[in-house]
This record gives sequence, C-alpha cells and structure tokens, in this order.
Amino acid sequence: MRLPISIGWKGAAWFGVTGVLFAGLLYLADLGEFLSSIGRADPTFFAIAIAVGFSSLLVWALVWHRYFRRMAIETTLSRTVRMFLTGHFLNSITPLGQFGGEPIMAYIVSDNTDTDYETSLACVISADILNATPFFTFTLGGLLYLAVFGSLEGLLVDIAILSVLIVLVGGLVAYLLWSDNSALGTAVNRLLTAVGGRFDRAESLVRSLQERVDRIEEAFQEAGSDPGFLLTTAGVSHLAIVAQIVSLYFVFLSIGIEPDFVPLYLIVNLSVIATLSPTPGGSGTYEVAFSALVTLFFPVELATAVTAAVLFRLTTYWPGLLVGYVSMLTLRSSPTPDGAE
Repeated sequence: MRLPISIGWKGAAWFGVTGVLFAGLLYLADLGEFLSSIGRADPTFFAIAIAVGFSSLLVWALVWHRYFRRMAIETTLSRTVRMFLTGHFLNSITPLGQFGGEPIMAYIVSDNTDTDYETSLACVISADILNATPFFTFTLGGLLYLAVFGSLEGLLVDIAILSVLIVLVGGLVAYLLWSDNSALGTAVNRLLTAVGGRFDRAESLVRSLQERVDRIEEAFQEAGSDPGFLLTTAGVSHLAIVAQIVSLYFVFLSIGIEPDFVPLYLIVNLSVIATLSPTPGGSGTYEVAFSALVTLFFPVELATAVTAAVLFRLTTYWPGLLVGYVSMLTLRSSPTPDGAE
C-alpha cells in the first residue's frame, strides 16, 4: 500500500525540537536520578499498565468500526483496528499530524474498503471528533471540581480557559459539519466561485471542486444525522480515558508513588492539551506538561515526575506506534470480503 506521506526538512526540524525538549527536561530532572527511577520500576505493575493503556487505542478503533457500520462501509473489526493503528502511527510520526492527519487516514480507509474518499473522510473526522470529546468533558468536569473546592488557580486557570475555547470552537465545527443547513458548504462554494472568477478558463475546475464539496457535505450530514448514535458512541469513547487513568494508576504504583484518584484524573486529561503542539505526536511538549502536572499534584522530585511521564507514554503511545507500523505493513490495497480474515 503506497501512502501519500513525506516528512521533509520542516518535519525533521520539528523532530529536532522534540529532541531538544526531551534533552532539556532530562537535564533539569537529573539524568542519573531519572535512569535510577526507571530501573526501580516494578515490572509487574508496569506490564499491567501497558496492557490497560494499549486498550484505550482499541476503544478508539471500536468507535471507528461503529461509524463504519453506520456509514455502510464494509470491513471486519480486525481490519478496522489495523487501519486505525496505521493512521495512529502516521499521525504520530508526522509533524502537525494532530491537526491534519485525517485526510491521510481517510485515504487509508478508502484504499482498503473500496469506499469513496468523501464518505471515508466524513467517517474518519466524525469518529475522531467523538474520540476527542471525552478529553474535554473529563477536563471540564475536573476543572469544575477544582473550582468548587477553591483550588483552581495559576496554570490551571489558563488551562481552563483554553479548554473552554477548544470546546466552543470544536462544538461549532462539529455543528457546521453535521448540520443539514448547508451553511459551511455554501460558504466554501461561494469562496471557490469568487476565486475562480479571477482566473480565465477556471470554470471547469471550480465546478469540479464544488461538486466534490457537495459530496463531502452530504457525507457529513449523513454522519451526523442520528443524535442517538452520536451520544452512545461518544459514551463508548469515554472508556478509553478510563483505561488511561487506570494505566497511570499502575504506572504510579510501579515507581512507588501512592496514587490518588483526583490527581490521576486531572493529570491524564489536562496534559492532553500539550498534544496539540506541532511536534510529532505532541512528543516533548506532552512530557514537559505531564511532568509539571505530576509535580503540581504530588510531592515528588522532577526526575520522578519525568519517569512517570515517560513510562505513561510507554503504555499509551509508543506501543501504538510499533503495532501501527506492523499494521501498516499488513494492509493491502484491495479490500478483504467481510468474514474472510
């Protein structure tokens, strides 16, 4: 399967930024103490953390599969899991992938299910919106808890404001995509008409683009036409965050930190804001934010906090890259008939 992906020199630069962030964090944390903390981690607890953490990826893949069935995309559950993990791998190694990886993931779906690209794109973006929703519902719930108990201050206030803004913007985008009022498609078509009017012999190109916009709009309207399905599927995606909280619980046990539910809940959900950085998969910025939150909620040294951050990513992020790469190698361009795997 050929994939339309290229990192280029800008991508290499962002990988360099990630390396600098990691190096700076380890320098501040004391590299020797960090390595010592890693070496003291309990392997049994850490193995449990890996198993539970990886299950969060499977939950998100299940959300994809529910959407595939909703949009009449014929594929098996195992192939859906492999497509999702392939997309996760490509998203995670591509700078800015967190902002624009869906077109590549839609290409993967279209290429492996014999589905038109417009339907695949609507399906992938809609599923990813539902998969992202729990982070912000949990985050806002946690921040509300802190506000009620009078401990919402400093950095947490900034995170609260940013979270609210993301929820408002994301909610508006989801509404415009799924709404049947065609406001977004109409606006795009008007823009295309205005741009095309400035160039000679562009009429056929503009008409072709407008037809594609109309097809994409129809696919999104179908994807968002059942509120009951959206609600139940969003409920399923919340299980992924529960799995990550449980995974962090066992990570903390493995390095001797006494876990407490409220800090675990907040660390998992607040740190996700850092994944929106331009670095590949949010690497570097995520570990910095995660470590800062650990030291905020627990009386531990920075080296211990960095250890927790690295181990947690080894349970919820890095295994997905390894399995995602293998999944990418197993996918074929031609779809497999349902039940034939």
